[in-house]
Amino acid sequence: MSMTPPVWWDGQLIAESAAQLSINNQGWLWGRGLFETIAVRQGQALALSRHLDRLRAGAARLCLEPPDDDTLREAIASVLTGCPPELHRLRLTLTGAETPGLTLTPEPGHLLIRRQPVAPAPSGDPAILLTVPWRRNEFSALSGIKSTSYAENPIALAWAQERRATEALFLNTAGDLCEGALSNLFLVRHHQIFTPSLNAGCLPGITRRLVIELCAQLGIPCQEKALTPADLASAGGIFLTNSLHGILPVGQCDQRPLDAPCPRTAQLTTALHDLFLRLPDP
Repeated sequence: MSMTPPVWWDGQLIAESAAQLSINNQGWLWGRGLFETIAVRQGQALALSRHLDRLRAGAARLCLEPPDDDTLREAIASVLTGCPPELHRLRLTLTGAETPGLTLTPEPGHLLIRRQPVAPAPSGDPAILLTVPWRRNEFSALSGIKSTSYAENPIALAWAQERRATEALFLNTAGDLCEGALSNLFLVRHHQIFTPSLNAGCLPGITRRLVIELCAQLGIPCQEKALTPADLASAGGIFLTNSLHGILPVGQCDQRPLDAPCPRTAQLTTALHDLFLRLPDP
């Protein structure tokens, strides 16, 4: 018997090998689709409500109609049944259907829910960040949503990895700091926290928002603002956030070594860990 867990595909739990997509699917042909990647620990999807809210916001942009909240949660629960306690990735992918042409006719589209194990981030091994030559377009119609039109991210990441970095950093068309290929960006300077505003074109990351809220609770000054490469070069500490690995300290940025984690990064890492222990869906 196959050990591959079943997936949720268009209203039913089926074997992964049985999920099929038409060659006329809009997601396949021209990228009408979006996705959410959610961390699962101890069989629980972390910050699930926030992820579902972001899925609905992106779906509205693409005129897609995901199932109602109760149906989505029941589907997710069925996919997570029997999930081991170690870190897993839960991915929700919503694409358009087979309507011909470049149309945004409102429709339910197709929904795939799948879980996979994830290797934990190496402990004690800070990220190496490198600014890439391509720019994020903050004026794009897809700015701020997790579109399946995603190829610029792996292209940038591969470029950075070829130069021995572990994450790629995008500027936007104004030359301001934007985001990583797989993460949001935070700077630490004089015990204050700074992160690019959403106007810079970055994704409204779930962990990004939780860190901002934790800063407010802990009395840590935190600003969302336009940030420049000069701000990056003068930062005393840098960290990244994403849903799978939480907070990742940066040990080197554009060949400049950094203390990692700096005290603020360590403080927020502990606070985020404690938050999810108390409240998996904050």
